[in-house]
Amino acid sequence: MNSTTTPEPVQIPASAGAALPPKPTGWWRRNVWWLLGIAVLGTWAIYAPYREALSAYRERHPSYPVHAGKGEWTAFEGARWRLVGAEALISRDPRLLGPLRKDAGVLLVRFEVIPDSGTKTAALDACRGAVTDAQGRRWEANPSRLPRLGGPKLPNTCGSGYDAQYKQILAVPGRPFAFQHAYLLPRGQQLDGLHARIEFANSQTAKGRYLDFAL
Repeated sequence: MNSTTTPEPVQIPASAGAALPPKPTGWWRRNVWWLLGIAVLGTWAIYAPYREALSAYRERHPSYPVHAGKGEWTAFEGARWRLVGAEALISRDPRLLGPLRKDAGVLLVRFEVIPDSGTKTAALDACRGAVTDAQGRRWEANPSRLPRLGGPKLPNTCGSGYDAQYKQILAVPGRPFAFQHAYLLPRGQQLDGLHARIEFANSQTAKGRYLDFAL
């Protein structure tokens, strides 16, 4: 009887087998640098207009204070400034020459400014005055409802005006120029805690800053 011998399986070393094809690279991995570039450009396309809009808003609405010490000269926008004094007028003050609401009072804030060489009068006259309190309330200088005022006549702009004889006076470099801002505040308003401002809206050189004086 013939015997059948089962052939033994041939062992093929792993190293001798056919090499597996490389695993294909995914789409995301192949385009990673392109995607990063698009992300950076997209972010900049959003941020750049926002930055420009924010800068323009700060020019129109200054929000960074430059604190001025009491009685000290402080450099700002091509000149040196100082607060001379602040005075609240009572309802029967003889300097009030016009009607005043019963719930209102008048505040006078006096300043001096010395322009730097090369600073133009028109640039100083672009200033805007305001008074604020700790609650965020704000009052603009020289409102239309302000009563007519008597007493020593001072300009209400920061670079030019007229004296008591209605002669024009101008701020000149190196010499103090006195001016005054007047405000209508609630009657009985305390000066403690109030701050006077000198602002230059729409000024690119101010870069959103304003001059701040504690009263």
